[in-house]
Amino acid sequence: MSVLKSYKQDVPSSVELFFFGLIFCLILTDILLLVATPTAGIEETIRLLLAIVAFGIVLLGFVLGVLQNPTYAIGVTILSPVVLLYAYTGLLLPWTQLSFYYGQVGVELLLRIPVIGGTLAGALFGGFTLSEVTLHHAFRYHYAVVSLGGIVLTVIVAYWQQAQTSLSDVSSNE
Repeated sequence: MSVLKSYKQDVPSSVELFFFGLIFCLILTDILLLVATPTAGIEETIRLLLAIVAFGIVLLGFVLGVLQNPTYAIGVTILSPVVLLYAYTGLLLPWTQLSFYYGQVGVELLLRIPVIGGTLAGALFGGFTLSEVTLHHAFRYHYAVVSLGGIVLTVIVAYWQQAQTSLSDVSSNE
């Protein structure tokens, strides 16, 4: 019976499934925005909602970490800068007046960081001013994060499936 209890701890709860489902929906919506070209106003609104949902996932990860498994809290703490990069570059991609404003604020904030601010601005924005290079950098960083997120989510789902199979094998042997 103790073997069955240890396997049950590996099986995600409905809240965890909701957490991973949100991440999957976020990635899927972002990929659809890459392929489809909605009107400018709708795309900007969708990208803003995606940024809000990304930070909501981080908050949900903290809650899961406090209530169930501390690994979630540690994971979202480590991944918070990646989520910030994902959300921020996603807001730059429509390249509208609002996106340009977000970009300008970002450059100015980075340039105020002592010692490494100029290097970070150059790496993230392609220089100290916004240009087409900034858009290329935002696109590259944004979809690199989406791709890595998709790979990580696939590994988690595969692990969950393996845990489900192991659980059914153990329960059928008893």
